Amino acid sequence: MSNIRKQFGVRLYQLRTEAGMTQAKLAQKADLSLDLISRIERGDRSPSFESIEKISDALRIPLVQLFNFRSEEITALAETTHESFELWRLLKDKQSKQVRKILDIAKIIFQ
Repeated sequence: MSNIRKQFGVRLYQLRTEAGMTQAKLAQKADLSLDLISRIERGDRSPSFESIEKISDALRIPLVQLFNFRSEEITALAETTHESFELWRLLKDKQSKQVRKILDIAKIIFQ
């Protein structure tokens, strides 16, 4: 899988969540399918130039922001598996006590 596709997907996820939008809301505002938004965020699909422009307009951000892959988080998440990325998405906003419990359970499972 193309690393730039994964980086773009992670970046889109970041910008969409920062904007407080669900995938469905972004799809509606950008006049794109929910499936397409989901596949782009997973890095399974490359968006067309037209789709990138629609996404930029829907998020009300400059196009260049969609391609700002400079954060360590984007680099790290783009290199992980889809399952690891999904796990990160589930845990990133949880309290440390909750994350610690999940970590303890994972340690038990993998021992």
